[in-house]
Amino acid sequence: MNIWPFKRKPPDTLTPTELRARLIEAAGSGSKKKLRELCEQYKEQVAANVDLMCKAPEGRPTDSASLDQYVQCLGAVAQCLATECAAPQLWNRLCGTPDNNPLLQWQRWFDELPQRMDRLEHGALIAEAQDFIAKAKTLQGTTARQNEAFLLGRLGELLFHSGRVRQAEAPWREAFKLCEEIADAEGQRVYLNNLLELHRYLGNSASAIHTAEELVRRSAKQGVNCDRLQKRLELMRRGEPLCRVICVRDGKELELDEITHLGEGRYQFQFCRNRLQLQRVAELVRQGNELASSGRLADALEKYQAAADTDPHDPDPVFQSGVCLLEMGAYSKAREAFEDVERLAPGWFRCRTDRWLAASLEEGAVSDEEFRVMRALEDGRLPSGKAMELAKQAVSKSSDFAPLYLILGDLHRGRDDGAQALACYRKGLEHVAEPDLESRLLCATAGLLPKESAERAKLVRRALSLKGSLVAQATAALMGLQ
Repeated sequence: MNIWPFKRKPPDTLTPTELRARLIEAAGSGSKKKLRELCEQYKEQVAANVDLMCKAPEGRPTDSASLDQYVQCLGAVAQCLATECAAPQLWNRLCGTPDNNPLLQWQRWFDELPQRMDRLEHGALIAEAQDFIAKAKTLQGTTARQNEAFLLGRLGELLFHSGRVRQAEAPWREAFKLCEEIADAEGQRVYLNNLLELHRYLGNSASAIHTAEELVRRSAKQGVNCDRLQKRLELMRRGEPLCRVICVRDGKELELDEITHLGEGRYQFQFCRNRLQLQRVAELVRQGNELASSGRLADALEKYQAAADTDPHDPDPVFQSGVCLLEMGAYSKAREAFEDVERLAPGWFRCRTDRWLAASLEEGAVSDEEFRVMRALEDGRLPSGKAMELAKQAVSKSSDFAPLYLILGDLHRGRDDGAQALACYRKGLEHVAEPDLESRLLCATAGLLPKESAERAKLVRRALSLKGSLVAQATAALMGLQ
C-alpha cells in the first residue's frame, strides 16, 4: 500500500475576524509553539488584513486590565510574525513611525527636551506638551494613563522652570491623581515632592509642611527611607531661612547642627536657599556669565535682567549684575544690586563684602586702581610668581586696603609659607572695617594657629559673632569642634 508522500492538511479557512480571535487566543495561551505555527500558516492573510488586525473586537471589555491584556497579546502576535515568520507588516503598523505613532513622538520629544530647554524654547514645549496630553487622554489602558501622568509631569516642570510657577500646580496634581488610580507608588512620591517644591517657592509654609508630612507618610508606608525628608520637614517647621550654608561630606548633605565631631574626609560648603532655582534662570545666568567673561558686559546685563524678570526671588542674577556694574564703574547701581541680594538671600556668597566695596568706591574711600588690582589678583589667571609680585606692590602702595592682605596671605599659604601668611592676615585684621571680610580674615588666621591655642579659640568666637561670611561662620563652627 502506497502511503508516501504525506499530504499536509490545508489550513482552515478563517475570516479575518476569526483569524484575529484565533491568534489572540494562541498568544494568551502562553504556548509559543502554537502561536508560531498559527502565524506561519496565516501570515499572508494577516498581511492582507493589517487594518482589521490592529482594531480591538467590538463588544470586548473596555476596562484597563482587559485592554492591557489584549494589547500584550496583539503585540506578541506581531512580534512572532516579524521575528519568526518574516512577516513584519503587523509589527510595522502597530509601531508606526514618529510621524504617526504617539509613543514614538513622545519618546523623541522626551529625548530632545533637555537641549530644547537649554535653548529656552519653553513656550513651544509647553504648547506641544498640552497637545500630547490631549492625545493621551483619547487612549485607553494602564500604559496610556502612565504616559498621560508622565506628560502632565513634564508640563508642570516646564511651567515651573519657565517662571509660571502657580500654573504648574494643576498638572502636577492631575499627574498625582492618575498615579494613585494606577497604583504607581514612585510616581505618587515624585509628584508630591514636586508639589512640595512649588509650595516652598510660593512661600506657602503651611501647605509645604502638610505636603511634606503626606510625602513622609507615603514613603514610610512604601518602605522608602525618608530620614532626609524628615529632617527637611523639621527645618520647615522651625522656619526655613532664605539662605544658609550646608556641609557636604563624602557626598552626603549635612546641616551644620548635625555635625557634632570631625572625622576623616573632606568637608565642602554649599549655599542653600529656601527655593529651587528655575532652569530658565540658571541658563540665562550661564549665558550672561559667558558674555561677561568675554567682556560683553552690557549684553551680559540684559541676560541677568531677563533672569531676574523670570524669578524675582533668585539672588544669583542680581549678584552677577552687581559684579558687572562694578566692572563698568557704575558703583551706585552696583551697591543697590548687592543690597537687593542681601534682601533676597542674606549672606549670599560675598555680597556683603561687595556691597561695602561698591559703597567705598562710590564714596572715594577706595580708589578704582585699588579695585582693579584686587580684581586682577582674585581672577586667578595670573601665574603664581606674577601674582605674588603684583600683590606685594599693591600692599606697599595701598597699605590700609584690607582685602589685599587676605589675597597676599593666601598666596604665601599656597607656597607653604605659614609665617608670612599669618603676618599678612594679622595686618589685614588691623585695617578691616567690614564684617564679611573680617570673618574671612579671622578664619584664615585661626587656621594657622595650634588647635589648643587660646588665641585661636578667641578668633573663632569672634568670627561666629559677626554678621559676616556664611562660609567663614561655617568654617569657624567646624574649627570649634576640633
